[in-house]
Amino acid sequence: MTDGRGAGRLWVLGLICGMALCAPGCATMRFHAPHPDLRPCRDGFATTSDGWKLGIRRFDPGRADPGKLPVVLCHGLGLNGTFWTITGNHLPNQLAARGYTVYVVDMRGSGSSHRVGTLGRVNGILRQTPLNELREDRWTMDDQATYDVPAILDYVQQDSGASQVNWVGHSLGGMLMLAHLEKTDRPDRIANFVDMGGVAVVAPSESRTQMLNANRGLRVLLSIVSTGRIARPLMFSRIPGLERIDQFYYTTANVDQETISRFYGYTLENPGKGALKQLDSYLDTGHMKSKDGTFDYAEHLDRVHAPTLMVAGEHDVMADIPSSLITFQGIGSTDKTLMRFGRRDGHIDDYGHCDLVWSRHAPHEIFPPLIDWLDRRQPGASSTYGWYDRPLPSSQK
Repeated sequence: MTDGRGAGRLWVLGLICGMALCAPGCATMRFHAPHPDLRPCRDGFATTSDGWKLGIRRFDPGRADPGKLPVVLCHGLGLNGTFWTITGNHLPNQLAARGYTVYVVDMRGSGSSHRVGTLGRVNGILRQTPLNELREDRWTMDDQATYDVPAILDYVQQDSGASQVNWVGHSLGGMLMLAHLEKTDRPDRIANFVDMGGVAVVAPSESRTQMLNANRGLRVLLSIVSTGRIARPLMFSRIPGLERIDQFYYTTANVDQETISRFYGYTLENPGKGALKQLDSYLDTGHMKSKDGTFDYAEHLDRVHAPTLMVAGEHDVMADIPSSLITFQGIGSTDKTLMRFGRRDGHIDDYGHCDLVWSRHAPHEIFPPLIDWLDRRQPGASSTYGWYDRPLPSSQK
C-alpha cells in the first residue's frame, strides 16, 4: 500500500511539472474548438439567486413535437456540458431527432458558467492559468441542488414556455435531482427524471475505499493547482499509469480514443474543493448528506415521487449495481424503472460509469430505450407501455 501511494505521489509530481507550462490559454482553446459540440454552452445563461451565470446550449428538433416537454441534460462533478456531445450520434441529437427541445447546461464551476461582478471577471483571468479561481472552495453540491437547478428550470420555462421538464442527469447530475426533489416545494416542475449512474448510497466495496483515497488525494492536489486545467494537455499525449484513474470514469475497450482525448481537452473541469469535501463524507459514510451533515439524502429517497428511470452499468465502479439497487428501492415513486446494461442482459459489453453516454455502443443500446421510456410519459403520448416498463424480475427488486 505504501509503494502504491509513493508511486501516486511521483505521478502527481510528474503531472504538475510536465503540464503546468502547457495549461495557460486552455480556456480560450475551448471557445475556439473546431466544432460547436466541443465548445462551452453559451446560447444563454441562467442566473442563480446567489450570483452565478450558468451556461446553456439549446438543441432544436427539426420538427418539434408539441406533445413533448423539454429535456434538460445535466453533467456530473468535475465535468461540463460537453460531456454529452464529445461523441458521434450523441444523446442530444437523438432526443432532438425524436421531437424534443434539449437544453445542455454548464453547472457552476464548469464550462462558460461564472460568477457575476468583479469576482467573476478576476476568475475569468485566472481560468487562463493553472491557478485556482477565487472562492472555489465556497460552493458545494447543496448549492447546486438549491440554486442551480431552480435557475435552470426558470430559464427553460421562460425560453420554451413549458412549466415542466424531463431531467436527465448523469452521476452527480442525477444525485442533484434526487436532492432537489427531496427538499423542493415545487416537485411538480419535474415531469420525468432519468438518473444515469447517480446513487444516493454507496455500498461497501474495495472500489469505494479506492475512490475515497483518490478523492482525498485530489483535494490535496487541488489546494495547490487547478487539476482540470493542468490535465487538458493530456488530450494530446497521456502518461503511463493514467489508466488507474481512468478506470473510475470509463472502460477503455468501450470508448473510442478520440472521445478520451476530447474528455481531457474539452470536458474535464475542477470539481471544486467544497464539493470534494462533501464527496469525502459521502464516500466515507456511504450516504449522500448535506454539507453540514444534518440532512441525509439517502434516508429521504421516499420523498422522490416523479416518474424515475435509473440507468445502471454492470461495470460501473462509481455507481455499482448494489448501490444502484439500494437507491432504486428507496425511491418513493410508484412509477420507477431500472435498466441494467451489461452482458447478463444481452448487451454487447458491460458498461462503465461514463460508458453509459460515451460508449460506441450507447447510441444503439442505451439511448433508444431511454428515449422510448420518456416518450411513454409525455403529455401528448400514448399510454401504451413497452417491454422496458414491465415490473422488475424478482432478482432486481
